[in-house]
Amino acid sequence: MYFFDPDYLERARLRDGTECLVRLIRPEDKELLHRGFLRLSPESRYRRFFTVKNDLTADELRYLTEVDGVRHFALGAVSLDGDDGLGVARFIQLAGEPGVAEAAIAVADEHQGKGLGSLLFQRLVAAAAERGVARFRCEVLGTNHGMAELVRSLAPDARVHVSSGVVSIEFDVPPLAPEHPADEPPRESGLYRFFGMVAQGAVDWAQAWQRAGLRFLGEDVSEDRGSWDGTSRDEEE
Repeated sequence: MYFFDPDYLERARLRDGTECLVRLIRPEDKELLHRGFLRLSPESRYRRFFTVKNDLTADELRYLTEVDGVRHFALGAVSLDGDDGLGVARFIQLAGEPGVAEAAIAVADEHQGKGLGSLLFQRLVAAAAERGVARFRCEVLGTNHGMAELVRSLAPDARVHVSSGVVSIEFDVPPLAPEHPADEPPRESGLYRFFGMVAQGAVDWAQAWQRAGLRFLGEDVSEDRGSWDGTSRDEEE
């Protein structure tokens, strides 16, 4: 039995006073997710999908909303009336690698910099932990060992491997309880700090990682990718 189950519903207040509801993504959220996607700026879409993406197909919307809640888990923040989607977070566990998953977070442009990215990160991590996920993996571009050292300085707990200009990183999932206060981001977590750097554009995902991102759109590919969006520099200070 999970804390983050279909009945999970959390009312949260963002930094600017905006109130929202956080709950699991449902199959009937297709139109809500579609409207939220269309409100994203081209830059935010590229950060999330790593390609020019003007719309979502019916198959993509089905893949992103009809999830099993364990291997593929997704939650989102919506307005109090339920009419507007503010942000989405999801992880997908890797086949053949128990305890390892990759994650993605996207926040609507008008709600970035308000702490929503941090809140979604915390709840995603807690949900991953209760489903047996111990590590998140990602790959970033690194033409030399300088990138590896940057990651190590940012996240001493990370496992880093450099090969052919690609830095592969594994982070332990930080121990966060489901009720962790929304206004207390886990700043000591290397994973949190790393995703913050990605959001600020300080780190570029590896090309193979970008192609693998099609998995989050339901394409038939053999690799995976993760992404983070919504944390402003203010949230790291």
